[in-house]
Amino acid sequence: MRTDRSRVPETDICDLCARRLTDGCRLGVVADSSAIHAGSPARDGRRLVVACSLEHLAALQQEYRARPYVPEELWAGQIDRALALDPPPPTREALAAATDLTHLQIQRALAWKKHRTWQLREQNPQTPEAG
Repeated sequence: MRTDRSRVPETDICDLCARRLTDGCRLGVVADSSAIHAGSPARDGRRLVVACSLEHLAALQQEYRARPYVPEELWAGQIDRALALDPPPPTREALAAATDLTHLQIQRALAWKKHRTWQLREQNPQTPEAG
């Protein structure tokens, strides 16, 4: 988080062209089912994008509008976050409570994840099997 708004850290770059941002950078929030916030579930499904110009911000927003928003992808990320807790939820009921998902949503998310893993293996047969 920036505390000094007059300087932009050198590590901040445009999400479209990777040019170093200046004080005139633009920020936007886009829908993205792969965006899972580490500490704030209310921010899940939304991604902050930064751009060096209004034109690049508009291009990023269009890019994300064109990308399918897949609820099962979002739910799978929320399940992964819950399973990373120490200790992880021990039962299906505890997982549902930790994720605020229904059992059907959990089942659909796991099926999506299994299918996605299969697709990635088909595209890259050299990838070791996930355990």
